[in-house]
Amino acid sequence: TYDNPSNNFATWNPLNNYYPAVTLSNGNTTLVTASAVYAPSLSTLGMSAGKWYVEVKPTGRVADKNNIIGVVSTQATAAAQELGNFANDWGYEAKPGTGTGDLRNNNSSSTYGNTYDDDDIIGIALDVDNLKLYFAKNGTWQNSGVPTSGATGTGAVSITTGALGNWFFGCTYWTSGGCTFNANFGNPPYVNTSDAADENGYGKFEYAPPSGYLALCTKNLGSDGG
Repeated sequence: TYDNPSNNFATWNPLNNYYPAVTLSNGNTTLVTASAVYAPSLSTLGMSAGKWYVEVKPTGRVADKNNIIGVVSTQATAAAQELGNFANDWGYEAKPGTGTGDLRNNNSSSTYGNTYDDDDIIGIALDVDNLKLYFAKNGTWQNSGVPTSGATGTGAVSITTGALGNWFFGCTYWTSGGCTFNANFGNPPYVNTSDAADENGYGKFEYAPPSGYLALCTKNLGSDGG
């Protein structure tokens, strides 16, 4: 593990588990969803400024069911409120059998990019400074996104902050069955084929974080206002 007393990486939050009701392991970096519970699981660390990067690898999905991976700024108050149910939450939704993925927001879905499946690595680049969001599948940014484009937001999803005030990375398994989400906030619970660090030298990612984007860990908090 790369997590140590001098530098703690974010994990899935075991204290925010009343509605998600997930099972956690591998130091809370791996979660198994409960059947027919949609409320998102969130990261332990929130983001109020800066630029941040995470990778999530789903495994064990029941066929023809939907994964949603994204960012959350609204607290779920019921089990059936999936990631993207609220106006201030955005999720990259797998659409099995269609060949396309969707963007989930405000309880609605719109065509966004490619679908994804077990063992695909979904990258999220969150630019809180410019309120822009980007998703990648296996290193390819969807919608021709350019995370380093700043306020221009080339191919970005434009976001707004909700009631929580901070942004949190999150995931949802939408509909019955179950799925495992393995989160790499810089301390992967699985073996990468390559270990790429952020520009501060922190984290071990399969794909290099875009320039200016950091691993969500305590050493990076405050280094760019986050």
